[in-house]
Amino acid sequence: MKNLLPCSLMLLLAGCATTPPEVAKDQDVTAEFRSRIEKILAGWSTLDIKNVAPYYAKDAGLVFFDVAPLKYSGWAEYEKGFQQVSATWKSIKLALGDFQATRSGNIVWAVYTSPIEIEPKVGPVMKAVTRATDIFERRGDDWIIVHEHVSAPFEPPQPPAADAKKK
Repeated sequence: MKNLLPCSLMLLLAGCATTPPEVAKDQDVTAEFRSRIEKILAGWSTLDIKNVAPYYAKDAGLVFFDVAPLKYSGWAEYEKGFQQVSATWKSIKLALGDFQATRSGNIVWAVYTSPIEIEPKVGPVMKAVTRATDIFERRGDDWIIVHEHVSAPFEPPQPPAADAKKK
């Protein structure tokens, strides 16, 4: 009986404790990160890699997937690869489509779609809708992308036209 009171008080206090906001699980941070992603897409749209570099971690072992080429290992490779690919473009336009972000502690994952339009220096304009996932990690007072995966869905071929079946 002597131990019942201290144990009861400990259980009562434990039940009253709340999770601090910085470690809240599954916190919806869509509004906060929507503007961050819009700034990043605007930066990519300038074709100047320096405009997006501050948003990305520079760790050598990090992996970033893009539409082309398939994979970059580390920011230095991503930067070099983007400069090579974008050197053939006049412009790129990126917009934000569907968007959702979720936070768990010092990690935020953002998932979204992005209509894209690339005007090459030679050839027709290319249009697509991409899908992306960015993983942010809180480092100090800032949120930095530590992984990115951008892809375009595979479009199955159109069925043959009725006229083609008759031949």
